[in-house]
Amino acid sequence: MPDQTTKLMSKESKALAPKEERGLVEARPVSMEAIILQAVEKGVPVETFERILAMKERIDAAEAKKQFDLAMADFQAELPEIKKLKEVKNDQGKLLYKYAPLESIIGQVKGILSRHGLSYSVKTEVSTDKVKSIVIVKHTAGHSEQSEMETPLTTKTGIMSQPQQIAATATFSKRYAFMNALGIMTGDEDNEAALEVSSDQIEEVKKAFGNCMTAKKFNDTWIRLPKELKANKEVIAYAKEIKDLILDAKKNEAASN
Repeated sequence: MPDQTTKLMSKESKALAPKEERGLVEARPVSMEAIILQAVEKGVPVETFERILAMKERIDAAEAKKQFDLAMADFQAELPEIKKLKEVKNDQGKLLYKYAPLESIIGQVKGILSRHGLSYSVKTEVSTDKVKSIVIVKHTAGHSEQSEMETPLTTKTGIMSQPQQIAATATFSKRYAFMNALGIMTGDEDNEAALEVSSDQIEEVKKAFGNCMTAKKFNDTWIRLPKELKANKEVIAYAKEIKDLILDAKKNEAASN
């Protein structure tokens, strides 16, 4: 048996429909605002009024989710091939691979996001040994969804400050949280040699580079690495970061003298 809320909505829908359409196959849809107004004017019980409001909230949320999904589908259909602009080279200047850093990805998609009513915000949570990045994607209709990426802190080197350690880890986690939230694929090429290296081997290499305080020690460490580790993307990126830090420290020392 229909409850009072359903009866009210049915009755008011018929009353508000044009006379020529009453009794036909389908009447014109009536907005929830009109139904609520009719309920207030007729002094319906508070319980019934609350149920009408709850129903309106569910309908609005479903419509907002629908608009979000449509906008996301249109956004992804318009996505260009993400350009990998960042180059990583070895000591001889040979190009090893390219990748798309976060700022490059954002630069290539922010205009498309805006055109489809989408925006984003980023939150970062730092604990003693991890960094979590949370990317929240919002639509102008009101619906939002989020993607999280939690990453252990990168190995701290002897010349890396704690803020630098956190920033390096946060950049990595933000990049992947952002891509996951928007369904972005960069198409970075896989390296077969990288697949043959274990995570334990990579961590050992990081520790070794973390103890490098001079360019000579860095070069000696690099030379001793097996070929498959020298070809690993994570090792290459980390080694480049350490080398840049060593060079910066050397420049700062020379400037102070």
